[in-house]
Formats: sequence, structure tokens, C-alpha cells
Amino acid sequence: MVAACATGMGVSWNLASVGAAAEPVADHYGVALATVGLFTTSLFLAELLSMAAVGALVRRHGARLVGIGALALCAAGNLATLAVDGVAAALVLRFVLGFGVGIGFVGGTAYVQHAGGGPLAQGLYGGLSLGTAGLAVAVVPVLTGAIGWEAPFVSGLAVAAVAAPLVAAGPDSRARADGNPSGFLRLLGNALVLRFAVLYVAAFGLAIVLSNWVVTLLVRRGGFTEEAAGLVGALILVAAIVGRPGGGVYAHLRPERTRALLVLAIVLGALGTLLLGFAPPIAAAAIAALMVGLAGGLPFGPLADGLSRAFPGSTGAAFAAMNAYALLMVIVGTPLVGLTFGLPGDGLIGFAAAAAYWCVALLFCPTPAALRTPRSSRAST
Repeated sequence: MVAACATGMGVSWNLASVGAAAEPVADHYGVALATVGLFTTSLFLAELLSMAAVGALVRRHGARLVGIGALALCAAGNLATLAVDGVAAALVLRFVLGFGVGIGFVGGTAYVQHAGGGPLAQGLYGGLSLGTAGLAVAVVPVLTGAIGWEAPFVSGLAVAAVAAPLVAAGPDSRARADGNPSGFLRLLGNALVLRFAVLYVAAFGLAIVLSNWVVTLLVRRGGFTEEAAGLVGALILVAAIVGRPGGGVYAHLRPERTRALLVLAIVLGALGTLLLGFAPPIAAAAIAALMVGLAGGLPFGPLADGLSRAFPGSTGAAFAAMNAYALLMVIVGTPLVGLTFGLPGDGLIGFAAAAAYWCVALLFCPTPAALRTPRSSRAST
């Protein structure tokens, strides 16, 4: 578990590190802030593309070796960014680094399964990984004051260097075959994976999309100051950090109530998203942000554990297939919600559409049988 969590934490730092120093990075490269946003877009696009290979890599080489390789890729990408000139080269390197993030995060979930799995373990892994991204948001601005625009890349290199020995010290984690392993492309169309993915798209994909636009919405519609809107928006991430292990703990203690937990998350997500869209007073907006964050965190442990039970020989590929749909939502949904700020309501339409998607997810909520599949069996592909 230490090696698994070190993998997830070591790569996840890069998700938010550049955004936390957007202005210094923009000044260094002489570009607009919108261009700096491409650093994150290119990373998520590469992460999406990496999903096609990660399952086979984990099965062939084991999650430990894959984790070490992912950390090395992240370290190399950050180091090279410090050495090259020009925003074009930096974006290319950010794209390369994104493969390390994607492979490392999914490889970490497979390593958790090797350590014994379970919703509690998966929730802990997910919470620590997401928490590291949140820590980057807090730490990188402080480092920027000391070392300047290099802070996101120096810190990313340092985090990878600390995590790598912990992963290397972990036990061998080559997948133990349980039937014929399924490939990523085949699992993309698997009915069970699709059912899980509908909910994960809302829990992870929409949470990222909404966190990108909630500050803009609260400032425009609610008249919030940037500082107040930022604090409210941060609650989405903070609540998700708490929700991921919290959902795992609940599912571990009350496995027969796991589906009820997912239904609760869907209801919280739909209501919280819609309430945020109306930009209520700050107290209500804070409650709504907490609801969205909890909705995004609670399902992680049960969904990751459910996939590992259903596809014990292809856990990495199954999680990668589910994650691919969520990443696609981030890539496509972020600009689409942004476009709704040019329509009547200043973003309300986009948030209302996101709330409607949460309601659709209720129709596809996994059954208790799917969530508690015996580890010795395999879902039909």
C-alpha cells in the first residue's frame, strides 16, 4: 500500500502544479493565461491516450515497475521543461509528462488490488492521490515567491524523486492471471464498465469541469469577490479528498449498503450542482460546493473495488477504460460549459446541464450484485 500510494501521489502532483503558478508561468513564456491552460489540457489529453496501453503494461511488467517508469517520465518531463526555451516545447513536454500521470495513477490502483484491494484501500489511495494535487495548489504559490516560475517543475521533480524509492522498495506486483485477461479496447464497450463509467464521469469528470468554472460563475452571477469565490470553489476539491476514503470506509463497514451510498452521492451531486448554478449567498454556495465535492469523492472506492472484483485479471485495463470516459468529459466538457457563459444566465445553463447528467447517472447506478461480485468470478465481456 505504501508503494501504491507513493505512485499515485508522485504523479498526481502534476495535475494542479502549473495552474497554481499560472501568472508567473505566463509571464516567463510571454503568453496569455489562456495559453497556460493548455499545459493542463495537453496533460489530460495524454492521460486519456495512455489509457489504451496501461492495462497491458501492468499485466506484462507489474504495477511496481510501471509505477517506477511513470515517476521517471514525470521527473524527466519536469526536468526537461526547466532546460528548454519556448512555450511550444514546454507544451510538448507537458504532453509527454501526461503519459506518466495516466500510467502511474491507473498502475497504482492495480497495485492496491495486489495489496489486497477492497473499497477502504482504494478509497484511501484515491484520497491521498487527489490530496496531493490539492497540496500542490497550496505549496506551489509559496515556492513561486522563492524560486519563481520554475516552482511547478522543480517541485514535480522533487516529489517524483521522493516517491520513486518508496515504489522501488515495494514487493513484486505482476498480475496473477485469472482467466483470459481482457484488453482495453474490448473493455471500453463492456456493459458493466459502461455502467460504472456513467457514474464515474459525473463523480470525477464533472467535478473537475465544475471546479474550473465555479469561480467565474460566482463572480459574475453572485457578485462574489475573487477571493471568496476561490475559497468556495476550493471546497469541491477538499470535500472530494475527504469523500474518497470516507466512501471506502463506509463500503467496507456496510457493504450491503454500498448502492445506497452511491445513490446518495448522485442526489448530492445533482442538488449541489444546480444550487451552485444559481450562485446563492456565500453560506449556501459553500454548502453546495461541499455537496458536489462529497458526491465526487464517495463513489471512488466502491467503483474501483467493484471493477477489481469483476475483472481480477484485468484490473488496470478495466479502470483505464472507466477513467477514459471521465477524462473525455474533462477535455470536452470544460470548454462546453465555458461557452454557456456567453448565453443567458452566465453559466447557469452549463451547471443545469451538469445537474441533469447527475440525474441520468441515477438510471445506471450499479446493482448490489455488480458491486460485490466474488473475486473468483468475472463479468462477461
